Amino acid sequence: MTEAQNGESELKLFEGTSTTKQYAIGVVLAAVYGVSALVPVSGFIVGSGIVAQISLSILIAPLFGVLLGPTRGFVFGLIGGIITGFLSVIVPSVVLIVPTVILGPAVSGFLTGLCLRPRERSGGFITAAYLAVIMVLYLIPNYEAWWFMSPYALAAVVAVILQVRGVEFDPSTQSSLRYLLPLTLIGTITDFSMMTMGAVYIASIPAAVFGFIIFPAMLIERTAAAIVSAIVIGIVMVAFKDQL
Repeated sequence: MTEAQNGESELKLFEGTSTTKQYAIGVVLAAVYGVSALVPVSGFIVGSGIVAQISLSILIAPLFGVLLGPTRGFVFGLIGGIITGFLSVIVPSVVLIVPTVILGPAVSGFLTGLCLRPRERSGGFITAAYLAVIMVLYLIPNYEAWWFMSPYALAAVVAVILQVRGVEFDPSTQSSLRYLLPLTLIGTITDFSMMTMGAVYIASIPAAVFGFIIFPAMLIERTAAAIVSAIVIGIVMVAFKDQL
């Protein structure tokens, strides 16, 4: 076998190993996301006296897209959401606010993943357009509590900035650490978008509840989720930079 053939074989082996690691990370994230649904961090009444919980899984959702990219982020995010849905059936303490919550991590994984290298896929513009649609759909029945959409507007602006600046995120380089908070902000808001749509069109939560009860809690929860997720990803990037 020639030296060139040896080099090609080593390259294929490296690519295969890297893909295997990505799938392993995806399996772990999906499992952790599902299990974290058992740990509530807050809750509120959605109707008929039912208290719906916001679980620790909101800290995991942004990791799918940042660590796995758009395609694997979507697939393993969906698996994590399905695990959560299954747990809500067999574990009484896991109460989904609305069924659309299951899709949150998949949407987050896909859109956040697109923003890793926006120039290749126009990911920033696609994400901003998606968030604009969510804002319109929310505001049609709930314009009285328009400020509830302010975090969505911020995430859309951040996505456009990443697009215009042509960010190239590489988890194996520490120079990419500065992009973590913008990416996890996008991740946590796009995850929350599915809960919001379900709350508007399935649970029919009134605008006043959105604006004066859910909004303050959302600001605290989603800010904490973005910051903690960024810290977790940063630790992973530093500790396993040769494995990503």
